[in-house]
Amino acid sequence: MPESVSYLRGAFIAYEPDGYPDKRRVIPFRFNPESLSRTVTAPSGGQQRGGVEGAAPGGSAAPSSEAAADTAAAVKESFTVLIRLDFADRDPLVSGLDEQYGIAPEIAAIEDLLYPVQPESQASSDGTQAVQAASPRVTVLLVWGRKRVLPVRITSLKIEESMYNTDLNPVRAELEASLEVLGEAEAKNDPAVRSALDHTGSGRRELARMYYANTSSQGSNILPL
Repeated sequence: MPESVSYLRGAFIAYEPDGYPDKRRVIPFRFNPESLSRTVTAPSGGQQRGGVEGAAPGGSAAPSSEAAADTAAAVKESFTVLIRLDFADRDPLVSGLDEQYGIAPEIAAIEDLLYPVQPESQASSDGTQAVQAASPRVTVLLVWGRKRVLPVRITSLKIEESMYNTDLNPVRAELEASLEVLGEAEAKNDPAVRSALDHTGSGRRELARMYYANTSSQGSNILPL
């Protein structure tokens, strides 16, 4: 028999508010999605040139770090991820889940990422306490390989349950998650977002430099400017 193929698994990692890097929830994908739909939108108004507007001739053309951050913040990226869940293929290492609930716990864990975190004081509340302001949501990272760890906001979740057990709990489902990548505004006060953006940005630039370094010799038949 052929040896089993070892592969990385995609996942959501969620950090509690002010809980980075220790307080986290891990939701690995049972099956890696066969495809990801990505949209990257650049700011309108034309390409921004380096340097400071109105700089004297001969001055430095390098943009300031603040200008570079503003440009990066203006680029928007979104994802659509299709996640399949099947009780028949549940990881045998997962233990402690009552079989009568099917895959309802997995669905609930992903769905719960959309809701504000419930403080312990509210969890033990009998309902007589005064209404408090809504709590913040967890910080969610989409982990997709070694070079892509993206801080995301789940903007919508479409859940299609297709099979049920005798207790009417789902045993097969597909979840279509729409994700919006967070940017510099969120990174200012969230170290998990900051770390993920820096890691993924560094990986993207490294891959681009790798491509340029190995393809520059192929441009000999391209019309020079």
